[in-house]
Amino acid sequence: MKKFLDKMLYRFMGKNRRNILDKMVRIVLGSNLAAVLILGGIALYGMSLALNQAQDMGKSLGENSYENSSKLLIRQRQEELAHIAQDNAAIINHRMLDISRSVQGVAREAEEIEREPQRFRPQVVNIPTPANYRSLNLYLQYGEDVSLGDLKDSIAMMANIGDLLARTIEGNDMAESVFIASEDNFTLSVDAHRVLAEDKSDIPKPYYNAVGSDWYKRAADKDGLIFTPVRRFMFNKKLGLFCSVPYYGKDGRLAGVACMQTSLDNLQHILKETNLHDEGFCFVTDNRGYVILSSQEKTAEKGQELAVNIQNDLRQSDNATLALTIREMVAGGNGVRQTQVDGKDYYIAFAPIESTGWSFAAAFAADDVIAPALQNKASIAQITKEKTSVMQQNMSLIIFLMVLFIAALLLLVIYSGRKLSQQFVAPIHELADGVREITSGNLSKKVEIRTGDEIEHLAVCFNAMTDELQTYMKNLTAATAEKERIATELSVARDIQLGALPQDFLQDKPSIQLYATMSAAKEVGGDFYDFYMLDENHLVLAMADVSGKGVPAALFMMRAKTTLKNLVLMARVPDDFAAVMTLANRELCQDNEEMMFVTVFLAQLDLTTGELIYVNGGHNPPLISHQGRYSYIAEDRGKPALGALEDAAYEAHRLRLAPGEMLFLYTDGVTEAMAVDKKLYSEERLQKTLDSIDRKASVREILAAVRKDISVHAEGAEQSDDITMLGLRYCGK
Repeated sequence: MKKFLDKMLYRFMGKNRRNILDKMVRIVLGSNLAAVLILGGIALYGMSLALNQAQDMGKSLGENSYENSSKLLIRQRQEELAHIAQDNAAIINHRMLDISRSVQGVAREAEEIEREPQRFRPQVVNIPTPANYRSLNLYLQYGEDVSLGDLKDSIAMMANIGDLLARTIEGNDMAESVFIASEDNFTLSVDAHRVLAEDKSDIPKPYYNAVGSDWYKRAADKDGLIFTPVRRFMFNKKLGLFCSVPYYGKDGRLAGVACMQTSLDNLQHILKETNLHDEGFCFVTDNRGYVILSSQEKTAEKGQELAVNIQNDLRQSDNATLALTIREMVAGGNGVRQTQVDGKDYYIAFAPIESTGWSFAAAFAADDVIAPALQNKASIAQITKEKTSVMQQNMSLIIFLMVLFIAALLLLVIYSGRKLSQQFVAPIHELADGVREITSGNLSKKVEIRTGDEIEHLAVCFNAMTDELQTYMKNLTAATAEKERIATELSVARDIQLGALPQDFLQDKPSIQLYATMSAAKEVGGDFYDFYMLDENHLVLAMADVSGKGVPAALFMMRAKTTLKNLVLMARVPDDFAAVMTLANRELCQDNEEMMFVTVFLAQLDLTTGELIYVNGGHNPPLISHQGRYSYIAEDRGKPALGALEDAAYEAHRLRLAPGEMLFLYTDGVTEAMAVDKKLYSEERLQKTLDSIDRKASVREILAAVRKDISVHAEGAEQSDDITMLGLRYCGK
């Protein structure tokens, strides 16, 4: 076999492999082989690029489909929710109008009896007792100061309204009771059917002061139909309200009020039957911001924000987006809003119920709206994966065919190389020289070949590659310079921030030991401590923590630090720290577009007496030592941070430090320092660590021991928040 190969090589390339022609043949063969390999590599690169582009196109198609379909689904669902809210609001409004029409009919009948009593015959009416009380039967109640003997004729005539009251009860499933109350303070009533207690202790009482009730007074004062606020009825614990209308005598004088006591239970099925998928639900609010109907659970004890609750004004909710939505509903608005309910995003559509001033709302979970879009995205990803697999199989086949083609081409090159080598030698050398220069670092080199064949195309590709490399190098150089500039500026900002914190720890004051440290989680932080002497005997301390981290927190920190110190120094009453905190809060609320806030502990120590005046604005409670044991100062822990609520007020407290006792201030970066397993350092561990430190240790040694224990707890985990501590030991005179 070896002899056969040698014979073929001698035949095609010549016996003398050192002569110029044979060298040219070998050059032509090598260059053609290189060209084939390069072209094959480019082809493979192109196919690989096409495969990647197909994958990217599938991914992009999935993302675009997801985005577009999500917007469409959200818009469709918002329109659907708006129709649901409007339709159901109209249904409830119609039901309430039915109630008002029924009550107005009773009022007209009572007015007719009042004005033309001669058309009616006296009727007997009973006072309710366990023996004679029946549902759908007319009964009499009266005020304790009413003389029935003087009113018997009026009562007997007005009793003719009993049949109408009974028919009204039977014709309205929301009615609990229908009645008229005379200005003479007697009431004729008919109750709907209900199950009485075994001892019948829940039947109506004979005495009832109707003219003193809110439903009577509201109707009389308005001189027209009114709906009372929703309340929980005493006898059956149901939610309901009163609808009442005044009626008048011949002389136009107020003769009494007709009224219907209605239950909201029969409106509940409207909400339950509304077709909302999965986690969707409906609810109704009254004009006080209370939820009076809901398709969620009937009580709010399970933590549902929009369950029925007539003691919680949701306009004042801590959930800002929900509170804004409820305020729009109470104002009679009509629209769709995205808000959080029970910690989850919902779309809420609402429409007014005009007859009562209520508002109906339909809610749909945002995740359920976009679920079909997510499924569509996953389907596109699966199809892309399948098509990519087919393309990879085709690429493997193409590579195999290319190998066969290259082998055949090599045989052809060997056969024809002797004749064509001289044509190809020069441009190949030129190309090789150009490539060698480019690879040596001369990216400005351009390979100029005008052969009109693949070698020229290859030269063009190399020239394009060098252009791209030059552009990339320029961009990389610019990006590196920008990063270095930002790093330098942040380093300067850190130095400025640390320079703003006092470093002279008043070692010339023998009555105290003072030391503080601050370690930022980023280049700059939002924590700060401050201390300064108001006069020879009064030391002011401050410890604060701004929301967030980085440059915004650092800027707000500087503003808060300056504001507090200026207000303390300008205070008319030196120890009125509550006023200082209140004014500082108002100042920080101004122009606070980013809604940043800062927790602050501010105190003043009298170096002669040890008296400590302090105010806590939402900050972590400090610890105070007593006989070597530490405990937390708990007063005012619930006061809001500065910059959060403009109308917040603060209260100052006092305590006295005995000689040797120490005050330890810190930020939440201490107690919330996290280990690798996300476990927090905690207030309990901080207290135990302080208790374990030698009583004779200096303040600086105590802070160092706490910092070391925090590092042991973190076990190498990255610091997640600024860690700031300040220790003050009162040594006495």
